[in-house]
Amino acid sequence: MERKRVIITEYIDPAGLEILSRYFDLQYLPDAPKVKLEDVVSDAYGIGVRLASISADLMALAPKLKVIAKHGVGIDNIDVSAATARRIVVVTTPKANAVSVAEHILSLMLCLANRICSANADLKAGRFVRREDYVGVELKGKTLGVVGLGRIGSETARKCKSGFGMNIVAYDPMLSAETFALTGYRRADTLGPLLEESDFVVLCVPMTEQTAGMIGARELSWMKETAFIINTSRGGLIDETALYSALAGGKLAGAAMDTFGKEPVGPENPLLSLDNFIATPHVAGATREAMRRMATDLAEEIVRVLSGERPRYPANPEVYE
Repeated sequence: MERKRVIITEYIDPAGLEILSRYFDLQYLPDAPKVKLEDVVSDAYGIGVRLASISADLMALAPKLKVIAKHGVGIDNIDVSAATARRIVVVTTPKANAVSVAEHILSLMLCLANRICSANADLKAGRFVRREDYVGVELKGKTLGVVGLGRIGSETARKCKSGFGMNIVAYDPMLSAETFALTGYRRADTLGPLLEESDFVVLCVPMTEQTAGMIGARELSWMKETAFIINTSRGGLIDETALYSALAGGKLAGAAMDTFGKEPVGPENPLLSLDNFIATPHVAGATREAMRRMATDLAEEIVRVLSGERPRYPANPEVYE
């Protein structure tokens, strides 16, 4: 019997490829860099994707398509509405990278608090003069504001409370009062009070119509001048122009971002010129452990759907209703 075609658009850990190759005719586009997805998608039953755009127009070229599997959790690069209209299942790998992203957030927090990146750069460049120029702050006793208590936000809050003795205040309008009470954290009913009292703010929310641009000049003005903000979710959550003005004008102590509105971020981005800004190139979840889990979870979800089973993590479960 002819094996179904599955396409993987970008690099994934070989463990996932090994699973897929057992069941399907696997086409791995990183091995064919000149091949375009739109030119080979016509006979695909499944697509595994990281950051490539899966639009309605692309789906229209794939009449056999049954499943789109996201390597990660952010699905803003997939037209989920178009997929649902076609009864194409969209699946994610929500449990694979929460620990890695939370640990990356902690790394950025520590670097900001202790001015590690500035000290490292100055020492290597021969600019070091006085130790007093790198005086930092402790995390113990500080208030962490967590925006979004999903898997990553919850893991970050837990580590900061138990590991660093931080006070946790969280904002997540999607959680019921009963569920929120089980966390043991203080609840902010609106974003404003959280921003006003937090020493560190971390954004752990998906990109949606409601969250796009949620941190602009007004919101940044609510924060303490001694505060720090960290975003490892999606770049479009923060107005980068407003963030630059706040950092350059001394209205905010520092910021760190793993994601940007335009990626890959280029050296022309003015934020990269600031000493109190730290950037990483969308790699918060890129540990060996997380990459392997995401690849195997992605592969197993594709196998489930194309075998006629219900997946564990559908982003559009209504296709089964």
